[in-house]
Amino acid sequence: MSGEHRKGFWLTLGGALAFTPDALLIRLTDVDSFTLAFGRGLLGGTVILLGFALYARSEFFGAVRHLGRWGALVCFLQAACSIAFYAAFSYTSVANVLVIFACTPLIAAVLSKMIFNEGISSATRWAIVGAALGLMVVASGSLDSIQWFGDSLALLNAVMLALLYTILRGHREINMVPAAGIGLLLTAVVALMFAKFPVMDSVQWASLVLAGLVVLPLALVLMTLGPRYLPAPEVAMISLLEAVLGPLWVWWVIGENPGWRTIAGGSVVVVVLMVHSAVRLRSEGHQVSR
Repeated sequence: MSGEHRKGFWLTLGGALAFTPDALLIRLTDVDSFTLAFGRGLLGGTVILLGFALYARSEFFGAVRHLGRWGALVCFLQAACSIAFYAAFSYTSVANVLVIFACTPLIAAVLSKMIFNEGISSATRWAIVGAALGLMVVASGSLDSIQWFGDSLALLNAVMLALLYTILRGHREINMVPAAGIGLLLTAVVALMFAKFPVMDSVQWASLVLAGLVVLPLALVLMTLGPRYLPAPEVAMISLLEAVLGPLWVWWVIGENPGWRTIAGGSVVVVVLMVHSAVRLRSEGHQVSR
């Protein structure tokens, strides 16, 4: 393992692990989705922009101006993703949201084909079919309840996030870190109009502040830096930690049982994504060796 590969591995692993308690903190905050989006967006966006300002110094405003129309689109997608993601938790289980979220790389492959006319390998095609079957099992437990709406919001979030990642890949010349911060602040502005702002106890405040000031900014920064040094399949495999550990944290701490359909379908999705990442990683390794 080279020095850069090792750096990328630990950065990405750190980001994925930092994200794993995020769903638990959302549940512990226990407020309406717009209040949640406002608080986390305001705190997280402020921390990211302040951190980037300290890093960029005199080049900060130049970097913001350089975002252009693609950066503006990333800001709007970031805000839309955040609102859809938090709203999904109000209607369905943590496990359902994170299992659907884990399919983002496969959705991104389809969007890359549509936007950039990139080829889709046979392994990715089979992975899309397998993941779709797993998601059908997950969704089958939601058809007779309001959970279907939460699952739909989670899928909408995954599609928009996949589009965001596709734009980032197509415009690597633009530093999108300030766009992430601005997008979170935009989330707060939109959520402000609909938030209920209920009275919160100490546990709720602690969960909101911990997520907004530490977990969200730290995880986003690490997951932005790490993939620069790792192959995409390895990043996707490490990122599965959130889909696996996130529901376990919630199950263990507050007893939210995801149900057998979600466990069965989620297991199919996770196994499919792991095999897909391993196949792609092996394929890229063979290409490099040649």
